[in-house]
Amino acid sequence: MPSPEALVSALADPERLRLFAQVCSSPGGLPEPVDRRTRKLARRLAAAGLIAVDGGRCRAVPEVFARALARPPADPVEALFTKGRLVAVPRPGKVRQALLARLADGFEPGRGYTEREVREKLGAVHDDHAALRRYLVDEGFLERSNDGSAYGRPSA
Repeated sequence: MPSPEALVSALADPERLRLFAQVCSSPGGLPEPVDRRTRKLARRLAAAGLIAVDGGRCRAVPEVFARALARPPADPVEALFTKGRLVAVPRPGKVRQALLARLADGFEPGRGYTEREVREKLGAVHDDHAALRRYLVDEGFLERSNDGSAYGRPSA
């Protein structure tokens, strides 16, 4: 669940804001972008929870605003983020577990993800996506196939 700051940060770029407005004004959603620049903009909006990419279409997720405002204050995990980006990975302990749980919430249980999809999701919040992926797998928040090409969030 993103913070209000993370939502504002994601919409602070004029190009992302324009893309978000186009997605919001399209009742059936927009076709998934094919050009590299627009795909990057869409990934950032999706990482913030503002849009969902499903079935080749980008759709707005307006309830993200209500959820962001409804969250309780003084979240220790939130202190790890600045402008929607993870600035510090805590040492092992309760705060790291809470961070990993929050990152795992971005992965749908039972759905398979390619290594590239995992890299893009985690790279949207932190530069060292490989470390985050390793922590998620090591702590059981994500499962990795034997060949390392597929990932998934455990159902239970």
